[in-house]
Amino acid sequence: MTLHADRPNRIMSLSTVQISTEPAVLLAYYLCDEGKDCGYDGLMRRAADHRIYDRVSRWRTASDPESTTVAVVRKLLPVADRTHMAKALGWSLGALENQLTSALPKAVRDHARTLSCRLPRWHRL
Repeated sequence: MTLHADRPNRIMSLSTVQISTEPAVLLAYYLCDEGKDCGYDGLMRRAADHRIYDRVSRWRTASDPESTTVAVVRKLLPVADRTHMAKALGWSLGALENQLTSALPKAVRDHARTLSCRLPRWHRL
């Protein structure tokens, strides 16, 4: 689910979705979006653009991925999306970014695991 307000016909807005007030839940919805430059694919594309793809791809296989920096969070998540998340949680943008330093790597790992579960067994090897 993307948090962009400019595509109301394609997705439900955050106000219409009953969600927990946890960054992990918002990130799970965010990473599931399959739109152009959105979700997991968009995040990985931005990681490649900023030359941090290797770091982000290691999160996918780590049992307990290390926290990252606010600068990396800002590179991976567009400001509009971070602003919408902060507003949905009732937090300041700075507080959200600090929480995302640990929540984003775990969300990427969890999302990658769900993707691998959808693949045929021979793809998972």
